[in-house]
Amino acid sequence: MSRSIIFLTTPTSASGSLWRALLAINGGRYRPLGFVHERYMAQRMDRVATELPPATDHLVNHNAPHYFNRNTPLADYRFILNARDPRDVLCNQFHWQFVHPFLGETPEKEAARRQRIKDMGIDEWVLAQDVSPMCRRFMEVARSVDPADRIFIGYVRYCLYFDEVTERIAEFMGTSLDAMTPAQRAALEQERVGNLPGNPRWIGQSWAGSDTAPGRHRQELQPRTIWKLSNRYAWFLDFLRETDDPRVTAAYN
Repeated sequence: MSRSIIFLTTPTSASGSLWRALLAINGGRYRPLGFVHERYMAQRMDRVATELPPATDHLVNHNAPHYFNRNTPLADYRFILNARDPRDVLCNQFHWQFVHPFLGETPEKEAARRQRIKDMGIDEWVLAQDVSPMCRRFMEVARSVDPADRIFIGYVRYCLYFDEVTERIAEFMGTSLDAMTPAQRAALEQERVGNLPGNPRWIGQSWAGSDTAPGRHRQELQPRTIWKLSNRYAWFLDFLRETDDPRVTAAYN
């Protein structure tokens, strides 16, 4: 038996694509588990904060860091960590308000919510949100896991250095890209940024507002809004600069 691997990621951070890449590389070694998704669909997100995923032989998808169970015995698991600039995450979340379904929301409430957010506009909306709990819990976990039991991917590096990232993942999972079957390789290749427009599983094929590059906040937000968010999340941007590859840390400025 092998210790389970938890894929802990900030949401809307190429997390769907990276999860599919993990499954392709995995090749059946670990049993996939949508730990958060299953509880979300059951409308029991409270259970994410109180339950533990299986400690052996599973690849666990956990895209809600703010719910990460504080009683988790971290040494019982290994971790693939992925995070994105919170300024970009907020831009993503604004666009997803218009396409992402909310469980239990009536069509009338959905229409009213979307109209209200449209009237606010992206700058006012992102400033009204606070993803600090999500970022802080992610940082706490990342810093608490034994370095030998974790690798950090990062949205920027995944986009810009796909081959290096997937090689690191394969090594961490006890395999290699050379050991992949043609079917595995084809599935993995679909997740390369340049191939996403032809990937039927890419979320951008069905939900408008998806992006494939770091730094979208610089194109979508006013300078004053960026300044406010940069100050609000300076501590997490510092953490990302410290944690990520030196070649990409300028993306967090």
